[in-house]
Amino acid sequence: MSDNDTRRPENEPKPILNIPAGNSPITPDSAPGVLPPDERRTGNIFKDSWTAIKRIRPVEDFKNLGNIPCVRNSLLYGIGTGVGIGAVRFLGTRVVSSASNWAVFSFCAVSLGSWEVCQKQRREELAKQRIIQERFPHRHVSRLKKKGEEYEAPSPSATEQK
Repeated sequence: MSDNDTRRPENEPKPILNIPAGNSPITPDSAPGVLPPDERRTGNIFKDSWTAIKRIRPVEDFKNLGNIPCVRNSLLYGIGTGVGIGAVRFLGTRVVSSASNWAVFSFCAVSLGSWEVCQKQRREELAKQRIIQERFPHRHVSRLKKKGEEYEAPSPSATEQK
């Protein structure tokens, strides 16, 4: 295998797909299965739980909520469904507690369901993009620009001969 060859040997495992948030580049994890020292468990349930609780930062998390892929649409679907089902349930039974329980449950179920579906579609799309980038490394425009060359589309006859 040459130095310029981007294909992996058959026996080498594929790197874990690191799904980026926002416009972050797709990069494989440094080493599959190896966690950074601050994320490793110590075996002490109280110390591990305390470490996990200290990492929660509600203000920062809510500020960055819009940067997480699929969250906006999932929350909008959940809110709409929760309001709709809660209103229908209230009009049918005239019991506020029952209507609010149905509204909260439907909000949670639809939000989680639509988020999972969106994440699955996103993972599949990123996997397809990775396959295309590995299969056709010479067709990436940014690599041509890095080399200082102008992008020229290949002629149809050149692609048919390959």
